[in-house]
Amino acid sequence: MENLTGKREPLLSTSAVSKWLGISTRTLCLWAECKEIPAIKVGRQWRFRESELANWLQSPDASKVKNLTFVHASASHG
Repeated sequence: MENLTGKREPLLSTSAVSKWLGISTRTLCLWAECKEIPAIKVGRQWRFRESELANWLQSPDASKVKNLTFVHASASHG
């Protein structure tokens, strides 16, 4: 995908995005697999566009997924 300047937007790795979002890479891959987060499958790996993630973070879909994660995490620690 090209940005407004005509340059291709770099794809982010699962490692970089999981650190950015503060979640495990496993959780991130599950979200990608379930189409809960915008992602692109490149071979056997998931990649992400920063602009799509930024838009997703502002959407109600992100809140829904983040709430499920925190509920699951607190239940497993309780």
